[in-house]
Amino acid sequence: MLLEKIILEGISPERALSRLQREGICVYHAKKLKKNQILFSVKRKDTEKVFAIYPNVCYNITVYSPYTARSAGPEGLLALLDRCRKRVGVFSGILLFAAATLAANQFVLRIDVEGADAYRGEVLAVLEESGIRTFALYPSGREREVTAKILALKDVSYCSVEKSGTTVRVEVRLSAFSEPSPQEGDMLAAHSGTILQMAVLRGTALKAPGEEVAAGEPLVGAYLLDGEGEKIPVTAIARVTLSCVYEEVIDASDGQSALAQGYLAADGQIVEKSCERAEDGYLVRIVYIVTETINF
Repeated sequence: MLLEKIILEGISPERALSRLQREGICVYHAKKLKKNQILFSVKRKDTEKVFAIYPNVCYNITVYSPYTARSAGPEGLLALLDRCRKRVGVFSGILLFAAATLAANQFVLRIDVEGADAYRGEVLAVLEESGIRTFALYPSGREREVTAKILALKDVSYCSVEKSGTTVRVEVRLSAFSEPSPQEGDMLAAHSGTILQMAVLRGTALKAPGEEVAAGEPLVGAYLLDGEGEKIPVTAIARVTLSCVYEEVIDASDGQSALAQGYLAADGQIVEKSCERAEDGYLVRIVYIVTETINF
């Protein structure tokens, strides 16, 4: 039954209820609020009859009446339906957010290899071979297959693969009596940016802090120079920290969506970000810090 709450005001408002009952209007849940005010409910279809007998204070009153009435909103099931109707936008937003989060979690946006930097390239190759790569759907159920392949690598004694959110974490441990094969050749930049710090333990620095480098450029040479300028081959050991900038005009519905797409390209620690309206979308600029190593 759909009920509407009404507040009736006047001298001895209980008397007014008697007239409503004489007119065939059923009154429910009557409750006195003040000396001259009473709250009660009627069937929704009888609401207009009540206002025909006692003027609604929400409208201009042209005829004098000792009592006035006003609606206090729906009651029971009607009130519940009304609240649900008003909150349908909120519920829809929650459902859409949950669906978007669930869909996003099916993708791989980052891969972390922990425990053996020298094996990072080989581990990533194994993951790629098994269909696990960044910006792609995660092939669930391949963990045992990947673990077995990584354990087959020389000197690897332990391996675990797990996915947390959009990040795949691979932990690799080597045998206590093993020494991983060092990475040979020069250290090449994996990112374009400005060098912030360099720590070269072995090898020859080919760049200096403050210099700009492009991805693929040599940072540290795998050699030392003798007194006559001759190159003596060595295994390079170094660590370089770069400040990188991502700047792109992104076609997106709003600034937040544009920034979200920009975050995918920034695979380091974000230190600065901006998003401005542009002619063809949004101009996104992100500054982030990355650290690259070789045998470090």
